[in-house]
Amino acid sequence: MFNNTINPSRTKGPKATSLRVSSAQTHKKTSSKAAWLMPTGIALLMAFNLSGCFSDDESAPTVTPPVVQPPETGPTFPEGAIKIAAGDNLTTRIQEALINAQSGAVIVLPKGTFNIDSTLLFDGDVDGDGTFAKNVTIMGYGMNDTVLNFSQANSGDGIFVQNAMNIIIQDLSVNEAKNNGIKLKNTNGIILRRVGTVWEGPLDKDNGAYGLYPVECENILIEDSYVRGSADAGIYVGQSQYIVVRRNIAKENVAGIEIENSKYADVYDNEAMGNTGGILIFDLPINNHRYGSSVRIFNNKVYDNNTPNFANASANPAGVHIVPPGTGVIVLSTADVEIFNNEITHHDTLGVTVSSFFIAEPDMTSFVGNYGQSGQAIEDGWRPVPRNIYLHDNLITDYGSKPKGYLIQDIIRAYILTHGTLPGVLYDGLGEMLSNNGTAAYLGLKETPFAEDGSDNVCASDNGDVSYGRLYANSNTDISIADVQYEKTQSNLLKCSQVSLPVHTVTFAGQVFGCGVDDNTAGCDGGVLVGGGGTIGEGEGGLIGDGDQSLCQATGSNVSWDALLKANCPKLSDYNLFNDAKNPTAGPNSGGVPYDLNTQLFTDYASKYRFVYLPAGQKATYSENESFDFPVGSVIVKTFALPSDTSKRGISNESLIETRLLIHRPTGWSALPYVWNADKTDATLAKAGAISNQSLLHKGESLTFNYTVPSMNQCKQCHQYKADDNTNAVFMPIGPKARHLNRNYSYQDGTMNQLLKWESLGILQGLPNLSQVPQVPAYQDGDEATVASLSDTALMQTAKGYLDINCAHCHRPEGNASNTGLKLEYWRGYSDDAGFSHGTCKSPVAYGGGNLGFDIVPGNADESIMHFRMASTTPGDRMPEIGRSLAHGEGAALISEWIKRLPAASCSH
Repeated sequence: MFNNTINPSRTKGPKATSLRVSSAQTHKKTSSKAAWLMPTGIALLMAFNLSGCFSDDESAPTVTPPVVQPPETGPTFPEGAIKIAAGDNLTTRIQEALINAQSGAVIVLPKGTFNIDSTLLFDGDVDGDGTFAKNVTIMGYGMNDTVLNFSQANSGDGIFVQNAMNIIIQDLSVNEAKNNGIKLKNTNGIILRRVGTVWEGPLDKDNGAYGLYPVECENILIEDSYVRGSADAGIYVGQSQYIVVRRNIAKENVAGIEIENSKYADVYDNEAMGNTGGILIFDLPINNHRYGSSVRIFNNKVYDNNTPNFANASANPAGVHIVPPGTGVIVLSTADVEIFNNEITHHDTLGVTVSSFFIAEPDMTSFVGNYGQSGQAIEDGWRPVPRNIYLHDNLITDYGSKPKGYLIQDIIRAYILTHGTLPGVLYDGLGEMLSNNGTAAYLGLKETPFAEDGSDNVCASDNGDVSYGRLYANSNTDISIADVQYEKTQSNLLKCSQVSLPVHTVTFAGQVFGCGVDDNTAGCDGGVLVGGGGTIGEGEGGLIGDGDQSLCQATGSNVSWDALLKANCPKLSDYNLFNDAKNPTAGPNSGGVPYDLNTQLFTDYASKYRFVYLPAGQKATYSENESFDFPVGSVIVKTFALPSDTSKRGISNESLIETRLLIHRPTGWSALPYVWNADKTDATLAKAGAISNQSLLHKGESLTFNYTVPSMNQCKQCHQYKADDNTNAVFMPIGPKARHLNRNYSYQDGTMNQLLKWESLGILQGLPNLSQVPQVPAYQDGDEATVASLSDTALMQTAKGYLDINCAHCHRPEGNASNTGLKLEYWRGYSDDAGFSHGTCKSPVAYGGGNLGFDIVPGNADESIMHFRMASTTPGDRMPEIGRSLAHGEGAALISEWIKRLPAASCSH
């Protein structure tokens, strides 16, 4: 199935790097030396020339050669580097080092190949103060020498970095990640250097999605790295700006390199071979204000990208599952793209194609319904038509011999029947036609006619003997009849030129990287440099290490307020939160108040015991939609206990597992997870989290599973919140919102509404009349039996309440899943945008699930990704992706009934 020049068996795994490079070298026709080896070669040549500077009539002096010491092998590390030794509990020890890392830390992972148990997560703002740790390096001994294998991990990503400033990851490989190899989010300043992400063996849709995956980041440099086997894109930069991708090898992925919804990107000196598609520049209707433009693709070798498409077939309508096998470069919807000085050779289908989004979703009624309504992507600023595309000075040869691709079958037939072949460069022209004849504007898609001065045109020049095609001409008025234009030698089609785009640069710790800036790469004559510091903030704050440990002494009957504010104490009892340290379910000290929620956030059927503590005389401030604004010094305590039988709740029938603290310190909220010891006498701080094998009886069925206590960083992953696009993500509680607390609670002195109780105790201010306070309908295990009898209105509110507490902390514009475009806050009306924000007929940006194509298909839960992921227990598939190992059958039943009764939509048929 693979092209004969691509032999997967020769390049499996990171140990084949020498073969990778030599294989890549043998293909190069214009250079016998890899670009990243040139500086060393020049230095050696200069040394040789200087040592031999004698005239022809001078005799060279006799020199006694010095004793040459063998060169030091392996990398060198700065003084003070934190070296993690190989051995037991490696995952935990790495995670602890990442949690404890301060600005300037260098963390060295050991030499060897290691099985890693879970995602290695670094959060540069783990203390929640909204300012980031910076200049942190995570490194190994080399791409082949430090290999982290995640095949047995219980979570999806390999390495995940968020909320950081100037992070370097280098000299290591991440293998067999369930979801993504190395992911970075909300980070300003990224260098990924000499790293590998590999899925070995046959190319399969169940491989991880992305290899190197920065999303919603700024100032990204990816260089000298290797990616193989991704079921989506090997190197993927999404929804980001200021990007340089250079000197990498992307081999045998679905997409080799993809720049998606990103601005100011230079992609050069890379090799993309053996993929389904070589290099992709996509702009997708995500509906999160992040859209792409100004991308340069140059000096790359793009060849033999003929691998059958093995992507999950359920991705976005314009996701990589639509990429025709045998395609070199694809531009979809993106404006301002320049492609030049590339070798694009040996492709079965097309060398280069430029398309509007109408090709991916040609039914105009569905298109307008999915993207052109109020609150949808067109209104958000996305445009489906590519403009100002300039393809010039490329070598494009050997294309169209065995064209394929289900999305373009009709196009292939039309060209074969009309011209006997496919062109090497194909422009759909459809978006331009609909813009120029006014149809796109008439349909509300906000596409104006192309500029009369030609600055919007798709242009090509000086690309050798390649043939050109254009599917729709501007004179066409009927979308159902294509023009199928073709020129074997360019005469008129696309014959124009555009002004070159600027050089795009990356700023990292004051140093600027880019073409012609820190290297001598040709093609850097675009004029002005575009780069900058970015908008993601910097700084650092919070405790130094674990703070003042001398405060960790429980005395008297009051909470240790100083310790809570100033120390991460080793034991839960050090804070003196309960009058019986062995029972965190009753008897709070210092006026702590128990509370509960209308609908639970599911955690493997654990019971939860919640308390809130405020310093004396302090009050929380009411908020209608967000968590209350708690004063500094407040503590939220949640204890998890597993029943042996879920039908017999109560602490006397349960075993304590963990207690989590959220502490509002002067710098922001901090999360501390404590794991209870075997004899249940105290709980110990577990910064890196913990995994324990557990079992329980549920509805007569015995369930055995791995219960996971999240690390400090994972806590932040769910609890982060951005007030707007221009502020940093800060730590926020999830549960204590008015709509979840608006219920009665049985206190020792009687039953009372919780909000009124808090007000009467003097710990809540600003509470309006209770009739004006929103309320999520209660939904508890057992209620699934009555779901079918709920009215449509009651079912809508109950389902939205469940999604709100279980999903919306991430799936909202300010949350950790902001890049998905899925928005599930309770207060957001389903009818505001015909359910699109809730997932109705919304295709996922990156992940599908099974063979499904939409987050929600009204009327059919089995075809809805949301339901599939709720019911899944497979790492990489399940949602929520952390916080559970079991599926919540009762929650899935509720969402199934809700989907079943949703109004029919365009994808329901």
